[in-house]
Amino acid sequence: MILRIILKNFLSFDNEVQFDMFPNMKRTFLSSHISMAAGKLPILKMAAIYGSNGAGKSNIVKALEFIRAFALDKDFIKNIELQKFFYLLKKDAMRDPIYLAIEFENQNKFYFYEIEISQKAIEKEGLYETFPLDGKIECIFERKKLNVEFADGVEVEEAIADATKRLLAKNPMSSLLSLNGEFPIITDSRCKFAAKWFKAQLEIIGVHSFLPTLIELLRDNKLMMAFARKLIYGLEVGINDMNLMESDFDQWAKNHIEIASSIPGDIDKVKSMSLNANNMPVLAINMEDGVRKVYQLMFDNIGKQGYVGHLDTSSQSDGTLRALTLLPALYYATVQSKTVVVDEINCCLSPTMVKGIVEFFSKTEDTKGQLIFTTHEEQLLDERDILRSDEIWFVDKKEGASIMYSHNDFKEHHTISPMRGYKEGRYGAIRYVNLLQKNG
Repeated sequence: MILRIILKNFLSFDNEVQFDMFPNMKRTFLSSHISMAAGKLPILKMAAIYGSNGAGKSNIVKALEFIRAFALDKDFIKNIELQKFFYLLKKDAMRDPIYLAIEFENQNKFYFYEIEISQKAIEKEGLYETFPLDGKIECIFERKKLNVEFADGVEVEEAIADATKRLLAKNPMSSLLSLNGEFPIITDSRCKFAAKWFKAQLEIIGVHSFLPTLIELLRDNKLMMAFARKLIYGLEVGINDMNLMESDFDQWAKNHIEIASSIPGDIDKVKSMSLNANNMPVLAINMEDGVRKVYQLMFDNIGKQGYVGHLDTSSQSDGTLRALTLLPALYYATVQSKTVVVDEINCCLSPTMVKGIVEFFSKTEDTKGQLIFTTHEEQLLDERDILRSDEIWFVDKKEGASIMYSHNDFKEHHTISPMRGYKEGRYGAIRYVNLLQKNG
């Protein structure tokens, strides 16, 4: 569960900004949207981030992707063009390091992870256990370039300290957290629990994300499949149900020559693969007990006079497939208590479908997960039974740099329409386009 995120000198964000999930406890409406993290700290379970095109709201999602990849993948910095992630619209760009930090809860403990990255070095990386209600923080490890300090009162053997320094010298642009995952030098179990949160509890879906293993995911997780089947009818896209169809590969290939011919590589050497076309999950191929099988999602589409036809993913709309991609994420957030972050949740979806998806999460009171999303869907702003004021955030540009603030910062009477106020520019974070205006 995310508590807060801090960004500085990252992409469109120059000065430090903080996005957080702390509720305004004076607001009693939709109290079910407040979870008690670790049984004691009030945290919101949802947030919607608004902003015009180019304001920088997607960069919040990219910051999360960056810090997660850095924490888990020791080769992450090596494989990217790091200079593109600095704020570049100023003199002496890249003089100051990128700063990213995140505070989160996992297994009833709170952690704060921060990184400072310059062009040539990891200036700082720190993992701390925090005690928000007491205003205290305890170091687990703090690294400055190649030097590491461990938790107060923990005596580290000279051999371990030396091995840590040599490991960092060999991998100077890698995170100690990722290196510790491969070479467990730090014995403090809190390192493992923090890394596990990044790997298992944080799900991020970008604008162009699709699940290449969606079919395998639904096949392996019967509860998720049941969850998706239950909700897909309610999406009102003309689908009554969906199922997985299993076929013998050789027989299937005879009936689908075009698709079969597009399968890359030597199929005889493939034990398992997912085939996609135009960002759509088409099928999964698996070798089981010496027999090659094909699995496809088949949809019961409703036709004339109640006729039900069975169509595959290639016959479904982009919006249907985008929604299908979001259903596992919704399952993670509502059933498995994960934090799910979706960039442009309205992409390819109608306003009513966006409302339906967000409303489902909003009104599922027993969930302990989180749903954080960016959107242009203004209608949600006036859905008082779906969104709290402190769950609405805005991203705007000021002198070429992104700024971020909450709707809760505006002192307004509860009868005032947030959607109307947003359209009128009362909160900023909106642009008025006039292509007919004459130049000069």
